[in-house]
Amino acid sequence: MKLLAAIIAAMMLIPVSAYAQQPGPSRFDIIQANYSGPVFLDAFWTDRTTPPATGTSLQKVEVAPGDGASVLAVTLANRGFSEITAVRGTLSLPTGFSSSGGNEAEASNSGIVSAGGVFTLFFQVSVSERTRVGDYSTSLHVEYSRTLETGTPRTADLNIPFKVTGKVIIDASAQGGVASGGSSRVPIEITNTGSAPATGVVVTVPGSSGVNTTTQQAAIVALGQKTFELGVIPPGESKTIEPTLYVAETSGEALQAVALNVTYGNAYGERKTSNVPVGLVVLPETASSPVSVSPVGESSIITAGKITDLSVSLINNRDQELSDVVVSVSSQSDSIKILGFTSWSIGDLQAGSSQEISTRVFASEDMIGRATTFVFTVQHVSAGQPQVETVSLGTYVDGEISIKAYEVGVTYIGGRPNLTGNLLNEGNVLALFTTVQVVSAGDLVESLPPQQYLGDLTENSPLPFSIPIDVPEGTGAGTYPVELKIQYRDTLRQLHTLDVSANVDFVPEVVTENGSQQAGSQAMASTVAGGVAAAAVIAFVIFRMRKKAKLKRTLQFSKQNGGQDIESVLDTHLGKPEEKK
Repeated sequence: MKLLAAIIAAMMLIPVSAYAQQPGPSRFDIIQANYSGPVFLDAFWTDRTTPPATGTSLQKVEVAPGDGASVLAVTLANRGFSEITAVRGTLSLPTGFSSSGGNEAEASNSGIVSAGGVFTLFFQVSVSERTRVGDYSTSLHVEYSRTLETGTPRTADLNIPFKVTGKVIIDASAQGGVASGGSSRVPIEITNTGSAPATGVVVTVPGSSGVNTTTQQAAIVALGQKTFELGVIPPGESKTIEPTLYVAETSGEALQAVALNVTYGNAYGERKTSNVPVGLVVLPETASSPVSVSPVGESSIITAGKITDLSVSLINNRDQELSDVVVSVSSQSDSIKILGFTSWSIGDLQAGSSQEISTRVFASEDMIGRATTFVFTVQHVSAGQPQVETVSLGTYVDGEISIKAYEVGVTYIGGRPNLTGNLLNEGNVLALFTTVQVVSAGDLVESLPPQQYLGDLTENSPLPFSIPIDVPEGTGAGTYPVELKIQYRDTLRQLHTLDVSANVDFVPEVVTENGSQQAGSQAMASTVAGGVAAAAVIAFVIFRMRKKAKLKRTLQFSKQNGGQDIESVLDTHLGKPEEKK
C-alpha cells in the first residue's frame, strides 16, 4: 500500500500541461481502444450552420455540381473520459471545392463536449461545376483542449469521407389533350431532370381536380387505377403513366391542372414527397360517329400568329367498307382561317382502316390560350346508301416563344468583370421563369458562376442580364468561346432549354494609382503627343513658307529700284546702313 501511495503521489506532481503538449494521435492510435480524443462519425450536406434545437436532428439536403455556397456538416464524437472544449477544425478541400480560405475550410465549436458526447463542425464550402456526383475523401486537422488542462492544445488528424449526392428533380407533362364529356386514358410523362437517381418512385393521381365554374363540381375525375409504382428513374430519363380521367362536358375550351403526388427516395435514401402540377388541355366535346378523326403528331396544338400544318387521320370504325368518301373541313372560329385544302376525295376506305389528310391553318393571336373546333363533314356510300356524317376535332391554340441572345460580351462593373448580354423573346407570349447559366467559358473564368434567375421574358422586349465572373489573373486580351444555357417554361408550364454559343472579346482592365484605366490613359497621352507634334511641324512649315515669300517680294522690289546687289538688298532687309563707296 505504501508503494502504491508513493506512485500516485509522484503522478500528481507531474504538471498537467505535460499531457496537453503530447503530439497528436496517429491513424493507428485512433483505432486503438486506449485513444482518447475526437473520432469521425458522419459527414453530410445540410441547410444550416448552427446545431438544431434540442431533440431534433439536422436536415440532410442534396447538393449537385454547380450549386455554389453549401454547408458540409462533419459529426465527431469525443471518445474519452474527459470533457473537451475549444474545438477548431481545418478541412482540406479536394479539386472543385473552395471556400473563403482558398482550398481549406475552417469551423469551430466553443462549447464543452462531455465524455462520449457528439458534436458537429459546419464547414461553408462552394461546390463548383467542375465537381462530379460521387464519393470524395479528404483530411481534417482538429485542435482541442481538455477542460482540466492548460498549455498547447491537443491535435488529431482524421480522414473524412463525404459525397456529392446530386439532386432529384421531378417534372411531369401530359402528352396531348383530353376530350370533354367522356373518359380517356391520358399519357403523362414523369421525368427526372436532376442529377441523382430517384428510387422507389410512386405517383398518385388525385381523385378529383379543378373546379367546373358552371356546376362548382370537380372538372376532372380520376377513374380506376390512381397509384402507379415506377421504381427507379435515373437522371435525365422518363417513365409514363396512363391514368383514366373523366372530364366534365362543360370543362371544354379550358386549361386544367392536375396536382400529382410523387414520393421517391433521394440520394440519402430518405422518402420525399413532391406535388408536381401537370397541365391538361381540355378539348371541346366531340360527337360520337362510326367515322372519326384524330390528330396526327402535334396537330392538337396550333401556334398562333403563324401558319401551322393541321394533319388528321380519318378512321372507318365500321365493319364494312365505305365507298366514294369525300371529306370537307370548316373552322368554328372566325379567328382561325383555313389556308390549305378544305376538301379531299378519298375514294374507298376499308373497314377498320384510316387515311391521313392535311391542310394549313392560321390562328390570330387573340386565340392564344383557348381551344377551338374543326368540323369535318364526311360523305360516303355505305351498303349502297349515300350518307353524310359530321365529326369534330378539338385543338388548343398556343403562343410562340422564340428566344435569341445577342450582344454577349464582358463588361467591367464596379471594377469586376461581368458577362453581359440581352435576351429577346421574338414570340408572342411570355416565357415564364426564365433563367440563364454559364455552362462553359474556356479559359476565361476560374470557376463557373451559379445560375441566374431573370423572371418572365416579355415578348418583343429585350431583357438584359449581367453575371459576375472570376477571371484568372494574367488572362490576356482575346476572343473566348462561351456557352450559355437558357431555360424557361411555356403557358402549359412545360420546361424548355435553349443552348447558346457565342465568342466574346475580353480586354483586361488595368487600374492606375489614381483609379483610371492605364490602357485608356496611355492611349489618350499618345493621341495628345501625336497631335502636338503634328501641330509643331505644320507651324514650322507655314513659317518657312511665309519667310520665303517675303524675301522674294524684297528682291523684286530691289530690281525695280536701281538693281542693287543681293548683299545690299539683304542689308536693307535686315535694317543695316549701306556703306558709302
